[in-house]
Amino acid sequence: MEKEQFIEVAVVTTSGAYPSSGYNKVPAHQKIRIEIEKAAKELKITSTDGWIAQVGGKIIDIDKSYLENNLAGEFFIDWGPRQTGGGFLL
Repeated sequence: MEKEQFIEVAVVTTSGAYPSSGYNKVPAHQKIRIEIEKAAKELKITSTDGWIAQVGGKIIDIDKSYLENNLAGEFFIDWGPRQTGGGFLL
């Protein structure tokens, strides 16, 4: 039987970080959405429509596992509203 793989992850938002310090150890085959939902509940975030998750500036698919997103080791997920371009409206 294959040994379970784990990653260490933290979710960072404008409302704070989950966990509040360090990282959570989670199975690498787990869908990212699970940790994102825990972060939303813990940080009391109610409206996340249109939010995106990124690791190292690359958008990831939270409905896939960490392995499917080619993520390993220890990292943080930057989760928040999509950044819109600046500029002036004339």
